[in-house]
Amino acid sequence: MDNTDEVLLLDDDPAMLVFLEGILTGAGYPCRTETNPEAALSHVASRREIGLVLSDVCMPGLSGLQFIDRLHALPLDRPAPRVLLLTGHPSLEAAIDALRLGAQDFLLKPIRPPELIEAIARALSRSRADRAPDPTKPPEIRLLVKQAEELAGRLRSMAYQSDFRGARVSEASPPALPRANKSSVAPRREQDGPALFSVLDTIEHLRRLRDRYADHQLDEVDWDLLLELLRAERLHQRLSVSALTVSSTAASATTSLRRLNKLVSRGYVVRIPDASDARRDFVSLTPKSNDLLGDYLTRANSHLRELVA
Repeated sequence: MDNTDEVLLLDDDPAMLVFLEGILTGAGYPCRTETNPEAALSHVASRREIGLVLSDVCMPGLSGLQFIDRLHALPLDRPAPRVLLLTGHPSLEAAIDALRLGAQDFLLKPIRPPELIEAIARALSRSRADRAPDPTKPPEIRLLVKQAEELAGRLRSMAYQSDFRGARVSEASPPALPRANKSSVAPRREQDGPALFSVLDTIEHLRRLRDRYADHQLDEVDWDLLLELLRAERLHQRLSVSALTVSSTAASATTSLRRLNKLVSRGYVVRIPDASDARRDFVSLTPKSNDLLGDYLTRANSHLRELVA
C-alpha cells in the first residue's frame, strides 16, 4: 500500500468515526476524521495526501450527495479524491444519484470490517490510477473542457451579479424569460437585462453549433452521452455502462442504453470489461469522439470568450 494515501472519514456521528477509524487504521490506512462537510472540503483542497473520502449520506447542512457535487467543483490541480458513500437508509433514487455524481460505491450500514477494508482497497487503487498520467488522452481536449467550464462559470456569475436594469418587478409577478427555438433566438427585450440574455442566447447558440456536425448523425441524446462521458473523464472518473445511461437527462435509461450501443458500434465509444467484475463494463471515448468534441469545444470556447470579454 502507498503510505501517502490518506482516507478522509466524514460523518456527523463521532462514535461512527471512532468505529471506522479503528477498523481502517488497524488495517494500515492513515485516516483523518471530520464531522463538518465544509471543513472536509477544506482538508481536500489543502492536503494532496487525501486519495479517498468515506462519507455519510445524511448529514445536517450538506448531504453526502451535495458534498460530492461540491468536491468536484473545487479548483484542484489534481484529480478529485474518490468518494465512498455510507448510509443506513438506502434507496434506489439515492444510489442512482450517487452514481450520476461519480461516487465510487454505495455502502450500507451496518458494514462488516472485511467488506469495508475491501471497498477501501478497491477505491484507493482506482484513486491511484486517476492520478497516474494517461498517455491515451490528449491534453488539448482536457484543457478545452477546463476553459469551457471556467468561461461558463464567469457567464453564470454575470447573470447572477447583474442588476437586470429595468427588470425589477414584484415577487408575485416575475419577469417572463425570452424563449428560443432551433431556428432563431428570441429578440432581446430591454427588461431582460444583458447578462440574462447572454446566458439564454449562449445555451441556444451551443445547441445550434451542433448542426455543424450533421454528417456525424448525432442527436441530442447522443451528444448528452458523449459530453457526460467527457465530463467524467475530465474528472478522471471511470463510468460504467449503467452509470452513464442513468446519467442522461435527455432520455430514459433504456433509450440511453440503445444509443450508447449505437455509439459503440459507430466507433465513438469503447466498452472496457471490468477485470474485477465480469458483469460490468466501463466506457471510454475513442480518438474519433475526442476529435469531434475537441473541435466542438474550440468553437464553443470562442463564443464564450466573446461574451465574457
